[in-house]
Amino acid sequence: MKRKILIPLDGSDFSLQIIRVVLDFFDPRDVSLVLLRVAQPPSLPLEASSARTLLTGGYPLSGSYETYASAVEQEYEAAEEELKAVRAQLLEALQPEAERLRSLGYAVKLEVQFGDPAQRIVQYANEERIGLIAMATHGRSGLSRLVMGSVAERVLRSSSAPVLLLRPDPSTLVKSAAEKLAMALGKSMKLRMVAATDGTVFGQRAVKLASELQPLLVGDLTVVVIASEREGAERAQQVMVDTAALLTTEPKPQLVPLVGYPDEVLLKYLETHPTDLLIIGAFADRGAGGLSAVGPTAHRIVQEAPTSVLLVKGHRTAIRRVLVCAAVEDETIVMVGAQFAQAIGADLDLLHVMPPSAAPYLSAEPDLPIDVETVLSQGTRLSSVLHEWERRLQEYGFDRSSIILQAGSVQEVILQRARERNYDVVVVGSESSPGHFPGSIANAIVRYAEQSVLLVRIRAT
Repeated sequence: MKRKILIPLDGSDFSLQIIRVVLDFFDPRDVSLVLLRVAQPPSLPLEASSARTLLTGGYPLSGSYETYASAVEQEYEAAEEELKAVRAQLLEALQPEAERLRSLGYAVKLEVQFGDPAQRIVQYANEERIGLIAMATHGRSGLSRLVMGSVAERVLRSSSAPVLLLRPDPSTLVKSAAEKLAMALGKSMKLRMVAATDGTVFGQRAVKLASELQPLLVGDLTVVVIASEREGAERAQQVMVDTAALLTTEPKPQLVPLVGYPDEVLLKYLETHPTDLLIIGAFADRGAGGLSAVGPTAHRIVQEAPTSVLLVKGHRTAIRRVLVCAAVEDETIVMVGAQFAQAIGADLDLLHVMPPSAAPYLSAEPDLPIDVETVLSQGTRLSSVLHEWERRLQEYGFDRSSIILQAGSVQEVILQRARERNYDVVVVGSESSPGHFPGSIANAIVRYAEQSVLLVRIRAT
């Protein structure tokens, strides 16, 4: 029998680099390959849970048990349909790489699972008798930083199968969009901002906010005004006039008219106009949903834009409170969030969500934040990360009190805290390529947060 090699992928271009190493080491006559994508399960908005909806009047309290049971069943059916759709998207995204490997003579199997990445990788390896796990890790330097605090570390510690790890060579890495944004916010280079609108209310709010941010962030702003071919020249001209009236700061931004479908023409524009930060709201297809609704056009732009995106939601335009959400290796996200909050004079909280298995650090009340001082005193990889974050925060006028630790499901903790503490902007990172974005935590925050979302694009551009 051929030896089975499990290759976990996370949707980033870097994770694919391990495949080159596998091809160098193993002949197709000796091994078969399993490409495994573990993603966060899509979830319904928090307010859609049955108990909460009952209490808030979503279902008639006077209705029968059959009415309630039918409504709950519809929720589960909707969630199951969304799960199937996301699974199909992720499998489709893996197909090009699978076909390339098959053309080289390798037997390839594709798998998509949902849940905690390390747990699913180890479980799959044990159940399928995997002979080797080969994966890339985003560690920065040194053997300890190669694995500590990452998915790779947990796989390495828990798997009974051998593990082959690939660490990036810093000299060959292209700067990511996040690093470029950090450099621009840090005044090492000029910040290039683009705002886009089709004249609808949320698009105009995005333009207004971009105009207000321009002098604070000390950047160049271009405003793209998009008109549909069906609306005619008169409507397009009126949108241009209305948009120009929103631009009250100096220097006046450049206005660029585009005609066509907003997602198509804007993404094409970004291909030829390097941008550090794109600012958009919902477009005409948003519909009449709640505060979290963005519509398919804005969602596709966030998913496929090659740059970081500030997606403006809700009715608030002033940004007074910022929630930065960071994983262990998200130092650039911390820096971007702190720079952004400092530049606009906003308060900042830095949230790190720990897995529920982090029992030594848990407070007496599971739903309450974990004591940061306790974690800092442990001498663990996480404590060293927190000390580094603290140093970064101090550079931009914040301190240790801004750091919040909590255990639980990442997306659920972020969404619940964002809603309960009334933040204006949630900052999250994303390194997923467009095809893998639907299964990411970042996608859940973009879809379900009621606040504006600053999506910091980690992947290289």
